[in-house]
Amino acid sequence: MPTSTKAEILSLYRGFLRIIENWPNDYLRPNRNLKHILYLRVTEGFRQNMVVKIPHIYESLVSNAEKELNALRILETNEFKEKYPLSDKMYRPAANPRYYFGLLAELDKAAKQKQIDDSTPPPWWRRFFGMGHYKEL
Repeated sequence: MPTSTKAEILSLYRGFLRIIENWPNDYLRPNRNLKHILYLRVTEGFRQNMVVKIPHIYESLVSNAEKELNALRILETNEFKEKYPLSDKMYRPAANPRYYFGLLAELDKAAKQKQIDDSTPPPWWRRFFGMGHYKEL
């Protein structure tokens, strides 16, 4: 008999759903949205594993789910960003000190406008690949 109770499993499931609910939407790639993929993986995974009755397999699944939930919590809270902050030299390289701020501004603008045309690269792609100084043909 598995040692994890239904209440513990339900709590684990709800923990996943809370994190997924707070996960940011990716407006730049609406067809490859990590939030949606996480939701499908969690709901399907819990549904498929409801029938597992072998104790050591069941406990292994619960243990893995707890580790995955903890990893998502660490990502959600930016724990490593806080623990290992980047230096100002990383954000402002000597060759082009405004590069990353400009790139982030362009990404933000594209996400807000949701205007990505597949036929021509949007401005943030030009900036990312260093194509901003080329004339349009």
